[in-house]
Amino acid sequence: MAMKNISLLFEDKLAPLLNTEKGRHLAIATLLLASLILLLTLIEVLMTWHADYVISEHKPPFTNTEDASEMMQEMIARIPSQHLFGQSADDDFLPITSLQLHLTGIIQVPESNLSRAIISEGGQSGKIFNVGDELTSGIKIYAINPDSVVLEHAGHLEKLPLSRSKLLFQEMPKPLW
Repeated sequence: MAMKNISLLFEDKLAPLLNTEKGRHLAIATLLLASLILLLTLIEVLMTWHADYVISEHKPPFTNTEDASEMMQEMIARIPSQHLFGQSADDDFLPITSLQLHLTGIIQVPESNLSRAIISEGGQSGKIFNVGDELTSGIKIYAINPDSVVLEHAGHLEKLPLSRSKLLFQEMPKPLW
């Protein structure tokens, strides 16, 4: 009975697809699409194989052990200046700068690069600086915080605090009534 149902399905549904011109065009299009997918897969496999082969046959840039040793020594000598774990901009642990700079004001916009600092150098009038700007040769603004500016000077971070005068209270105010 099941065989009879399958043959009826073939005669009723699939036979017209293969016996009509529209069905033959559909079969050819399906065959062409499958062939195209197979060809693209083969091309991708060959390209991947070639890339792996090129990597495996790559020669080192030096030809003898002396060149390799010199290259390694140079790389090792550069490690301390690379800040492998980043630089800390935590104000609590940064030294206060001894440079002749005076922080006049700060406009700090949290989580944005729109923050500005007004800094005067050597008694001159103040200028407006952004994060990344260079004050004088070798001194860059690393971060702008609400009450200080972090400077990068000679590969080290230093803090330039905002000068504030202390509030002096006299006596307690008297009640109005």
